Amino acid sequence: MIDPAEKSTEVPPLAEPASGRAEVAPDVFLDGRLGLFHVNEGWLAVSDIHFGYEVSRRAAGGLWPLWGMQSIEARLEELVSDLAPKTLIFTGDIVDSAAAPDEALSWLSRVAALGPDLVLIEGNHDRGRIRRHFDLVPFFRSGSFFFHHGHEYYFEEESQGEPGLVEIAGHRHPSIRFSDGTGTSLRLPTLAMESLPHHSRWILPAFSPWAGGSAYQPSEHCSKFRQWACGQSRVFELYHS
Repeated sequence: MIDPAEKSTEVPPLAEPASGRAEVAPDVFLDGRLGLFHVNEGWLAVSDIHFGYEVSRRAAGGLWPLWGMQSIEARLEELVSDLAPKTLIFTGDIVDSAAAPDEALSWLSRVAALGPDLVLIEGNHDRGRIRRHFDLVPFFRSGSFFFHHGHEYYFEEESQGEPGLVEIAGHRHPSIRFSDGTGTSLRLPTLAMESLPHHSRWILPAFSPWAGGSAYQPSEHCSKFRQWACGQSRVFELYHS
């Protein structure tokens, strides 16, 4: 998460409707508003929302502004309105803690009313009343795509060695930092994509406006690595190997 003392040019990531989008795999698009969308299967996946993060920090004594929850809700509604997904998948860390239960329950109820089928995958931060009011699952599968949060590793057991699957997780908050060498920096969330011996692993960018993230290190078994950065009006590939 963001260190409030860190110098950065980052701004709240509420994008304009003309936000950038890039095709990162056949029929799969990464939207600059931090969602991954499969056109044919109709799912939209977002990860690490950490709804209520600022309330958690205030409860710990920090002086955090309260615009984060409104930003999250507005950006998500915009994505759903623009892309019209059939299924909306939250891949864990839906809330940051149990510090804002009323706000979280009210927000999730409004999300459920947006139209798409809602899949809530549990993450390590998902505590409190949302677990009593909503059904959270450890993983979800759509076709050849296997979704889980990533803090507990379900993929190997549940996939049973089936080749060609795409594992989609969160938890890691991948990002890239650009610096001008004078102390000013810009950090952008990224989608990290690894080709492994028997399957592919994609790590989603964090949806939270507070998630600073860190550089993603591919595993030692990765044969090909690609990374896509999400700016407010442009999605671009950084490099691949």
